Amino acid sequence: MFKKLIFAIFIFIIAQNLSGVAFSKTAEDEISMIHNTPGVYIFKLNTKKIGDKVKPYVAEKLTTASDIYKNNDNFALVLNGGFFDILTGDAVSYVTIDGKVAETPFSNMKLIQNAGKANRLEGILNRAEFRILENDRGNLSFDIDNHFATVPEGKTIKHSIQGGPMIYPVMNLEKESFVVMENNKVKLQAADVLKRRERTVLALKSEILYFIIFTNQNKVSMAEIRDFCKKMKFDKAMALDGGASTSVNFKDTEIFSSFGSQRRVKSFLVVEK
Repeated sequence: MFKKLIFAIFIFIIAQNLSGVAFSKTAEDEISMIHNTPGVYIFKLNTKKIGDKVKPYVAEKLTTASDIYKNNDNFALVLNGGFFDILTGDAVSYVTIDGKVAETPFSNMKLIQNAGKANRLEGILNRAEFRILENDRGNLSFDIDNHFATVPEGKTIKHSIQGGPMIYPVMNLEKESFVVMENNKVKLQAADVLKRRERTVLALKSEILYFIIFTNQNKVSMAEIRDFCKKMKFDKAMALDGGASTSVNFKDTEIFSSFGSQRRVKSFLVVEK
């Protein structure tokens, strides 16, 4: 009887191992997509399972999320990234990949000079960024904070991609120089933050990372996104480049803004397979 029991356990273990091989999940399987409202796409990723697959990507020249997705068999999802100069392709946002700065606003001297003259430089440089942090044991954690914010002791920034503004739990459009006020009136507005536009949003809740896309079917202002994040009970949320840049490729789904095709952009956030 005992021998039969041991044999049964052995067969069970073998079956479990074979089952694990046959049905092992890829990063693509760990991404769930939710369509609750027309024009709103929510991608949900468990960072404990596939956090090491998430990283920024910078193209050599302006290109679409679709081109990056179709030309890289190792990418399960491609999402548009930070701000850039449409005419020159120069960066307006910081990007760090594997601990090295891949994009910096200081490559765009026209931006730096004009922002300095307008007293907007510090606000632009300190806009919100999505951070993937690594400790000395190689464990990853995820955060959203302003660029000059101190990194927690014992951790370094492995990857980061900047956009802005920070949306939740606090939003200060003036501090990040998305809005400039003069005599209690709006003198300048960047990224149409006070208007309803297409948006690309990153959010964190515990160990879950969300990519939230608002298309031309459901345009929103930053204030409306803040209210949405509050209802969703997110821990933190920020925007990436939006408007015409809003674009995602995942499996057979291609998302773009109101022009019927994706805009060519400079940086992306990707999930590797």
